[in-house]
Amino acid sequence: MKNIFPAILLILTCIVSVPANGEGDDDKKDKKPGDEKKLYELKKTKAQPDIPGALVIDLATTILHNSPKGMEINPWGSWTVNIYYLYELPIGKSNFSVNMGFGLGLEKYKFKEDNTLGTTQDDSETILVPLTDLLPQAQKFRKSAFAANYFDIPVEFRFYANKNNRRKSFKVAAGGKIGFRFDTHTKIRYDEYNQTKILKDKQQFNTQNPRFGLYGRLGFASVNFYYYYSLTEFFDNKKGPDQTQANTMLIGISISGF
Repeated sequence: MKNIFPAILLILTCIVSVPANGEGDDDKKDKKPGDEKKLYELKKTKAQPDIPGALVIDLATTILHNSPKGMEINPWGSWTVNIYYLYELPIGKSNFSVNMGFGLGLEKYKFKEDNTLGTTQDDSETILVPLTDLLPQAQKFRKSAFAANYFDIPVEFRFYANKNNRRKSFKVAAGGKIGFRFDTHTKIRYDEYNQTKILKDKQQFNTQNPRFGLYGRLGFASVNFYYYYSLTEFFDNKKGPDQTQANTMLIGISISGF
């Protein structure tokens, strides 16, 4: 038994080494200068395609700053999703770049109280309407929300701590965006006659269009903290409930790909 194991080990070594040596000799004959580099680049391309620009997704809670009484927003249930494509333009050989692009800003506001938005008969002012006045036959109100959706054009300046590997670097970004509203509507979910129903009202509600705002990102690699503040009031001047001067704030995270 003592002599068997060395013999088996010797046979296995020969089996493994012969094809390897043969293959190595053929490779050396066929290989040309630069083949190893091409092979490395091919493997790198298959692992991670080098697509210009980046897809950025912001996930944030929606806050309506200075909202009037009765229009307080519940942060839990009020979410914003921004989906942007940003193209990067490096500033020379520095650690800075300019990023610009386009995308969608989808904002949702959930009311704390059982109210919704409405307008006067001439649409000159947006008002708060109690759900009990709008749907007196309802047995229970489950949710009352308002949605505002925009086509956004963001522009930002970025600083990378490691300019040689920007994908895996600490970075800081500051910028602004202009948004053009393409949809606004209210949504009420309620129970009536033992059935859950949904009522939507699609109109402008005297919201500002376009809107302007500033934002910032701070983080490492593809995950960042995100903050946005609208410089434009949510409603047109003195046309919101109680002539409010509310502004939108977003706090959340950003995830980037490509």
